[in-house]
Amino acid sequence: MLIRNLAALLAIAVATRVDAQSISPPSDRGAAAPAGVVATSITDVQPSPLSLEEALGIAAQNNPLLRGARANADATQGAFMQAGARPNPEVSFLQEGFGGAERTATALVNQTVELGGKRQARLDVASYGREAALASLDGRGAALRSDVVAAFYSLLAAQFHLQVTQESADIAARSADLAEKRSRAGKVSPIEATKARVAATGVQIELANARTRVSIAEAKLANVTGSPLMPGRSIAGDIGALPTVEPLSELLTRLVEAPLSRFARAEMLRSNAAISVERAKRIPDITFSAGMKRVITGGIPDNQAVVGVSIPLPLFNTNRGALLEAVHQAEKANAEFDNEKARLQLELTQAYASYESAALMASRLKADVLPSARDALNAMTRGYELGRFSLLDVLDAQRTLFQGQQQYVQALADAHLAYADIGRLVGTTLHSPADRTPKLP
Repeated sequence: MLIRNLAALLAIAVATRVDAQSISPPSDRGAAAPAGVVATSITDVQPSPLSLEEALGIAAQNNPLLRGARANADATQGAFMQAGARPNPEVSFLQEGFGGAERTATALVNQTVELGGKRQARLDVASYGREAALASLDGRGAALRSDVVAAFYSLLAAQFHLQVTQESADIAARSADLAEKRSRAGKVSPIEATKARVAATGVQIELANARTRVSIAEAKLANVTGSPLMPGRSIAGDIGALPTVEPLSELLTRLVEAPLSRFARAEMLRSNAAISVERAKRIPDITFSAGMKRVITGGIPDNQAVVGVSIPLPLFNTNRGALLEAVHQAEKANAEFDNEKARLQLELTQAYASYESAALMASRLKADVLPSARDALNAMTRGYELGRFSLLDVLDAQRTLFQGQQQYVQALADAHLAYADIGRLVGTTLHSPADRTPKLP
């Protein structure tokens, strides 16, 4: 009877302890927060992963070069307003004699009237200057988008390369452990174990370099976005999903309205309009004067109306030098516009070829090379465990797989960089989302 009672009490005690543990918070939640302090979980502190669209938005707000381009475009509005301003009237006063019965005082209002279309010529130059500034702003936005896309996918590539290197380091470590075990068992010479350790150490060095490249890529993304909060923040993206690209023929037609082409065309038109400005300066302006003259003669005052016209005589300065300079500057701008069109076509063709080459290489590596290299490594490792292959065969298979993975990451990075360069050349806007295709087969 006593034993039954003790057993019942023990069961009740255990059940009570279990209920208390289920009600009380687990120990890994940490101690209670002090009074006045709100406890925040780690999930609430960590920011969400950064997407490409969010990075583009941050760059649009914080990048200093883009802010400077906006200010320059806004400044051209003031230049256009000033170009349309007309000459101010002038007020003059002339006093002859300051005492006695003989003195004269003349007050005049002078107004210069511009001839030869000077005002309209200035407005044309300012208008083309504003077009050039707006094109430069669009070009700066397209270049910034290209820089952000390149930095974003460079960071993705660096992280992917770090992952690949970590996998290679794990494989090399397992091979080194296997060689060490076989060496202790007397199945292979200690030299093979030493070679395996050397190979594993080499991969560890490459792993450290890969971590450094990730840090550098994070710093580049933070620099191009203009935000100091970028380093250490995770990013969300799939480097294996390559963007779609229009045919080259369609891209070449878009170059006509690309920001770089528009800027060169506006500069050419502005230089041609400057010829009209200098040619108009050769025509003298007319100054009209009107006022009142008060004449005191013998102490008797008399008022007289005064009108006049002033016309400069272009005898010595005919503005020939400035006109000649404007003509040659226009010829230079025309030549630079033709050169810019040819340069953009060449760069776009090269970027398109680079994209196609990198995308094809990435597809071939993922579909053919990497699976075969991984299967060969697995077969060599199993054969080495059974004594059918040497360690050199295993190390060679490891090296082949590692090099193939590196080439695959580099090909993906090159494809994204070429795509970013294409967007810069054709003037893809800063907030334009990229069309994405499924992953490479």
